[in-house]
Amino acid sequence: MRFAPSPTGALHIGSVRTTIYNYLFARQRDGVLILRVEDTDQDRLVAGAIESIYEGLHWLGITWNEGPQEGGPYAPYIQSERRPIYQAHAQELIEKGAAYYCFCSKERLAALRAEQEARHEITRYDRHCRNIPAEEAAERAKTESHVIRLKVPDEGVLSIEDLVHGHIEWQVNTIEDQVVLKSDGFPTYHLAVVIDDHLMGITQIMRGGEWVASVPKHLLIYRAFGWDVPPMAHVPSVLGPDGKKLSKRHGSTAVSQFREDGYLPEALINYLALIGWSPGTEDEIFSMDDLIRVWKIEQVQTAGGKWDKERLDYFNGVWIRRLPVDELVRRLDPFVPAEWDRGLLKKIAPHIQERMKTLKDAQDLIRFLFTDDIGYESKLLIPKKSDRVTTVEALARSRAVLGELEPFVAPTIQPALEALAEQLGWSRGDLNGATRMAITGRKVGPPLYESLEVLGKEKSLKRIEMAQDLLAGVRA
Repeated sequence: MRFAPSPTGALHIGSVRTTIYNYLFARQRDGVLILRVEDTDQDRLVAGAIESIYEGLHWLGITWNEGPQEGGPYAPYIQSERRPIYQAHAQELIEKGAAYYCFCSKERLAALRAEQEARHEITRYDRHCRNIPAEEAAERAKTESHVIRLKVPDEGVLSIEDLVHGHIEWQVNTIEDQVVLKSDGFPTYHLAVVIDDHLMGITQIMRGGEWVASVPKHLLIYRAFGWDVPPMAHVPSVLGPDGKKLSKRHGSTAVSQFREDGYLPEALINYLALIGWSPGTEDEIFSMDDLIRVWKIEQVQTAGGKWDKERLDYFNGVWIRRLPVDELVRRLDPFVPAEWDRGLLKKIAPHIQERMKTLKDAQDLIRFLFTDDIGYESKLLIPKKSDRVTTVEALARSRAVLGELEPFVAPTIQPALEALAEQLGWSRGDLNGATRMAITGRKVGPPLYESLEVLGKEKSLKRIEMAQDLLAGVRA
C-alpha cells in the first residue's frame, strides 16, 4: 500500500482520511506502507510542505515503513528525484510504438481548443503529430521542443472492478492521446504514478474518488507496458456542508490548524474514519487499534460524506474526557502560558475536563486562578430576579459563611452555600452564579465549589469582597 500526498500546501483533512483508510487496510494485513511524495507539478510546490506532511501524520499516530526520510529498497521516494526513471520508460514506449513525439506549440493547441469549443465539440488533441515517421520524429526531437504522447487505440472498452464502486468501464474512443512526458522532461502525474506503483510493488491502490476519472488513462499506460493492474479502491470524497469537495472555502482544512486549535489526534482519526465508512452498528467511538480491528473496505460507502465541525467537537470532547489527568495536563501544556503553575493546573484539570470542546478552551476557563485581573461589569453580578442592594447583602453573607469554613474544600463549601441560599430565599443557581462571577469573572467555568477550593480561602474571600465593593459603589 502507499499514500502519496502532493507537497502543494499544508497536509489536508481530505488527504488524511484517505491515508487513514490505506493505513487500516495495510495494518490489517501486516502489509508494507510506503509514503511517496508526488511533486511532478513543479509550479504548485509549496516550501515546507513535505515537513508539514511528516509532522501532521506523525502527530496523528500514522506510521509507515518506507519513505523519503526512512529510505527503502525503492528509493528515492520523491518523484522529482526519479526523473531519469520516467524518461527511460517514456523512451521505452516510443521504441515500442506505443507513444510518439509531439511538436505542437502551445499556440497551435490553444487555437485547436478554441475551434473545437466554437463547434461545441469535445476538446482533445487531434493527433497531428501521430503519423510523423518514427525516424523523422526522433531526429527532430534532438533539437525541437516536444512532449511525448501515448498512442490511444481507436476503439475498445476499459474496465476495473473497484473495491468500493464495483464494475466501472470506459469507452476508449472518449480518451485523447495524453501527454506522458512534458517538454521540461518531467512526467505527467499519470505516467509517474503508474510507473512508481509498478516498480514499488504496490499490490492495492486506494485513493480518493476524484481519481476515478483518471483511471482509464492509467489503464492504457499499464497496457502499453504490458503490466498487470493492481486492485483499486476509490474512496468517497470528504464534502463541505454545501455538498462540494471540502476546501479552504469551507474554513480551515489543514491538519496543523486543528492541532493548534486544540483538537486531539484521537478525535480527528475517529471522526475522519466515519466520514465515508459505517461499522454497521451503533458504535461510534473508535481508537486507532479499534479501527484496525473492525474497519472493513466492504463497508466503505460510495457517496461522499459531509464534514460537520460540530460532530468533530463532540468527538473531541469525548476523547478529552477519556484522558487520565496527568495526560490531560501534558496535552494542555502548550495551550496555557508557561508561567502558570503546573501544580495548580493539575488540581483544576479534572474539573474542566467535562467542559472543554477543545484544549484551547482551557485558558479562558481557568484564567481566574492565575491572575487577579478578572474584570467584569457590576451588573453581571446581579441575578435577574434580584437587585444591587440584596446582591451586596447576599455576597456579604456568602463571604462570612465561607470565611468560617475549615477545611476549605468542596465537600464543606457546597452544603454551606446551599444552606445560605435557603436562608436568603434565593435559588442555588442565583447565589452560585453571583459567587461564580465574583471569583472568576465568568458565567461559566469549572464547578463552583471546586473552583473555590482550588483558588483557596484567602483569594476567594478577597474576590467576593471586591465584588461587594464594586456593587456598593454603583448608584441606584
